[in-house]
Amino acid sequence: MNRRFLVTAALVLIACTLFLWMFFAAATLERTADLGLIFASDGASGEDARAAAYEFAARWRHGMSGNSPIYMPGFFATAIAIWFWCATRGLPRMLVEGAILIAIASCCATLLSIFAAPWIMADFRAQGFVAADTASSGTWVAFAQGVYSLLTWGTLIIASRWSIKLRFPKPLLIPLVLNLVLALVRPWTVADFTSQWMREALNGKPVAVVSFLLIPIIAGLIAWVELRSPRKRPRLHNAGKIF
Repeated sequence: MNRRFLVTAALVLIACTLFLWMFFAAATLERTADLGLIFASDGASGEDARAAAYEFAARWRHGMSGNSPIYMPGFFATAIAIWFWCATRGLPRMLVEGAILIAIASCCATLLSIFAAPWIMADFRAQGFVAADTASSGTWVAFAQGVYSLLTWGTLIIASRWSIKLRFPKPLLIPLVLNLVLALVRPWTVADFTSQWMREALNGKPVAVVSFLLIPIIAGLIAWVELRSPRKRPRLHNAGKIF
């Protein structure tokens, strides 16, 4: 195994851990709300406090609650890492190695989320809420949603690179189906965070503007890396039959 394989695998592991950590850490707030331990200081109903907790958790896991220097840090990190990781691996190896990396990242993120629980709760209390206690972990549903979100995003990145390499858009059908399912299982949809993102960018909020500009910059750079490489089919067994 050469150094490039090890480096790209290590970068994917770190990026996936960051991605899942933000999901799992935010789930601790949702779990605290489900247990009825959160109350609004202005006397609002418990259901209102729970809804506010879920909305704040959704923004926190996307870096949109003041907890990150850029929006969607986990998405940016995994996009770059996975793009270079998938360039040197065939489909069977990606499936096996990817499963192992996600399993390890899930364990690391679960352990780290325990230490993040007080942090996210402190951020939420600053919004005018009171918590009797703090859950140390989320639920298995939240865990599964985080892993599925990572799989969906990672599949989109890999399919995008294959589409450029093959000069054929058919691989993008796979992440399209996965995203349709994701819209059903995730309570906070793409439309929710993109509308907040666009609104803040139009209002000139620096973090929103910088994060928005990073999208075409990073997308252009990684696409250029693929386009400038010699045109050849990816090392996939029976790639033509798969796609």
